[in-house]
Amino acid sequence: MSFIAACCNTPPVQAEYTPIGETHKDGTMEYYVVGDKGAKQGVVFCFDIFGFHPNALQVADVLGRSGFRVIMPDFLEGNPLTKEKMADGQWFAEFKAERAGWAYSRAMFMAAVSVLRAEGVENIGSVGFCWGAKLTVRALAEGGEQGTSGVKSGVLIHPSMMEQSDFEEAAGPVLLLPTKDEADFTEFFEIAKAKPFGEASYQERFEAQIHGFCGARGEFSKPEVASDVNRAMQLTVGFFKKTLA
Repeated sequence: MSFIAACCNTPPVQAEYTPIGETHKDGTMEYYVVGDKGAKQGVVFCFDIFGFHPNALQVADVLGRSGFRVIMPDFLEGNPLTKEKMADGQWFAEFKAERAGWAYSRAMFMAAVSVLRAEGVENIGSVGFCWGAKLTVRALAEGGEQGTSGVKSGVLIHPSMMEQSDFEEAAGPVLLLPTKDEADFTEFFEIAKAKPFGEASYQERFEAQIHGFCGARGEFSKPEVASDVNRAMQLTVGFFKKTLA
């Protein structure tokens, strides 16, 4: 386990963008939320190590505009990775030692699920970028029809820290969207595909893109990047509309 060194009217990403959602605090959990408060389908958004980056917020807004109630908890508790913190490596070392695992973030993930439930959301999925994809797939392992997390399906976008067991234990369909920078997960994906609900699972590799292109590393001002981000969002929206119906 290591870190990486179908809807035609889905709103397109923009290079210059102002988020449309709201930030709230529930106890110790700060979170960003967007989308119809009356929605019956919700998404827990697990960002990457750059936290509430504008690109991640824009993707959350795309999902919110597409009919989902989206919540993005601050899993990093106000301490995301920044350019300044990259210099000495201390932030990353502490993150890997203390925060990277599912056990650390599980309580906050479940608190986010509770927020959605309190608003009337019935069916919940999760999307994760990079390390956030690890949280998504572990929540999915505790989800499905009989699970405790309530997560019915998961979208893994340029994921890191993936292991075979993540796919073996997935209790719902998976949408896997790696880039040229990630390993070939086909062998792992076929395990999820072979499950009773596997027909809904799908993998598409973005060979022209780098790790993080939908998140903080994405240059949305470049047409070739924006086009693939839009493609990833179309796949994500279509997947959730199918699996959370």
